[in-house]
This record gives sequence, C-alpha cells and structure tokens, in this order.
Amino acid sequence: MPKWPQLDPIEQQQKLAEITQAVVATMPEGWQRLVVRASMIGQHSEMSTGVQMPDKSVRGWEMPPEVWRMFQQLRKGMYAEGLGSWVGFEYIVDPPFRYQIRYNRDERPAFEEPPSPADFATENRWFPRAETHMTEWFRRGLEGAS
Repeated sequence: MPKWPQLDPIEQQQKLAEITQAVVATMPEGWQRLVVRASMIGQHSEMSTGVQMPDKSVRGWEMPPEVWRMFQQLRKGMYAEGLGSWVGFEYIVDPPFRYQIRYNRDERPAFEEPPSPADFATENRWFPRAETHMTEWFRRGLEGAS
C-alpha cells in the first residue's frame, strides 16, 4: 500500500494554483490560451500541448520539469485507496491566471505508444485499485504483466 501524502480538496486547489503560476511565467507574450493533455500509466507518459496566440495560430509548449513534478505530486496526493489515481488530464489556462482541469481516472487513456505490461504493474503498485474499481482495459493491461 503506497503512503503518498494525501491532499485534501483545498490543498489540491493550492497545488493547481502553484502549477498555474509557474506555467503562466513561461507563456509567450500575447498568449491567449494553453491546453495540455497528458496520459500516464506507471512510468509511461505522453503529453500534447498547444498555446493559442493572438493571430489564432497554435504553437507548441514544453512543460518545465518542475511543473511536471508538481503534477506528479498532485496525482499522488489525489490517490484514493482502492480507486487508484487519475491516468490523464486536460488542463486549460487562460490569462491572466484562470485555469480548469478535467481528470481521467477510469477511461482508457489515448497513447501513441502503448504502455508496456510492466507499466501497468507499476501503476497498480503505485496506485492500487480494488478489483471492483478495476476497468476492463486496465485489467487486460495487467494480464500481460503476470
């Protein structure tokens, strides 16, 4: 059973505010919106990003490592015994500091490169799910790890 430091809802919002402050500091002048979509299973993660500019063009953005670490702290802090933690999110930031986030705990994340069976085993070790909360796609991923 993992012993992650749990974050209550207020602490989760504080962590998101801290993330948003760090993110906004890296935005190019004139940015209008940032969208980040990330999926993860165990040590396998993939992310897509886009920053909308005033001319409606979209450019890529590289998440600073310290921001990624904060998202991982948030993920660990949101672990719920038996339920696991989220395996993906969509995070949207609008100037000056408005954000919204949607988490995915149960739906199969979209990956360009599928996670390995070892990644599923790691995910289940880090964020164990009770049998009653294990989705079919997650169960199939674990079967290859046996």
